Amino acid sequence: MRKHKVKIILSMAVLVAVLVALKFYFLPPPEATVTLGGKSYSVSESNFGDLLDYSEARDVLDRHVPGITGIRQLSVARPLTLGDIKPYYPDMITADRLAAVDAELRELKGSSVVVYTSGSTLVGVILDDPEARAIVDKYLPAFSTNPQIDQGRGFTLNFMRKFDSKTFNDEVLANINADFEELAKSRAGM
Repeated sequence: MRKHKVKIILSMAVLVAVLVALKFYFLPPPEATVTLGGKSYSVSESNFGDLLDYSEARDVLDRHVPGITGIRQLSVARPLTLGDIKPYYPDMITADRLAAVDAELRELKGSSVVVYTSGSTLVGVILDDPEARAIVDKYLPAFSTNPQIDQGRGFTLNFMRKFDSKTFNDEVLANINADFEELAKSRAGM
């Protein structure tokens, strides 16, 4: 009986080892993930709208110029810099406050953004991101609505090329990668 249990355990260990080896043989490792650094911020170069839209920059404004983010009239000033707005609110936006805001803003870097690629991003991640899904559907119509797509959630688009090299050709994947890069740049504020 004991020999039988040992034999079963060894068989299971061998089976697991074979499955792991097959995974590495058939599923190549994904490409390295690429990230873009975020946008830089300063009093002289950043428009008021960008400062309001990035929560950390908005916190800096609230800390050094209390109440400025709540002024409704400034919604029309979104394309202006704080220096442009200063003459209209001289008591609120002083030179000292601008210097303090600028010092903190220069230390901020916008949140970094992952750049999706056909070789590093799993299909499941793409399907869960509406903008990325739209990019893939643009070059591979009905890709996201294919009834079998859930089976491929754990694969990359490059890996899927093994199953259909005509559909997942170099040109299509290059176009998808270019649009993914543009998406990341827009998300990083670049």
